[in-house]
Amino acid sequence: MHCDGASKGNPGPSSIGIAIYEGEEEIHSISERIADGTNNTAEWAALEAGLKWCLENGASEVEAFLDSELVVKQFKGEYKVKSPHLSEAKKRVQALSSRLSGFKIFHVLREKNKRADKLANQAFKTREESD
Repeated sequence: MHCDGASKGNPGPSSIGIAIYEGEEEIHSISERIADGTNNTAEWAALEAGLKWCLENGASEVEAFLDSELVVKQFKGEYKVKSPHLSEAKKRVQALSSRLSGFKIFHVLREKNKRADKLANQAFKTREESD
């Protein structure tokens, strides 16, 4: 799965974009607005939402690709999570990932995460059109 979070204003209006693949085929996508927050909050929310969908749909092994090096390193324990609400997000993501028989998380360059980025930005447009 490819995940991305976006925030306009940092903090400000936020969204998530997730593209879930089985092999080369995209089997599901998520593009939605979330509560206002920072980019880091949105990145954690995208990872959490993607893992929830995978678990609810019977996945046992998941590879997550994010262009947020910060979140990847925070998840792996290479960087500390200082903010209490992000620490809670990390705990939720760890609890979800521990329910899988296999979980790997990778940092990828933004160019390799274009679909998730597009989905995150699409959520802003959908919201603006309905306002």
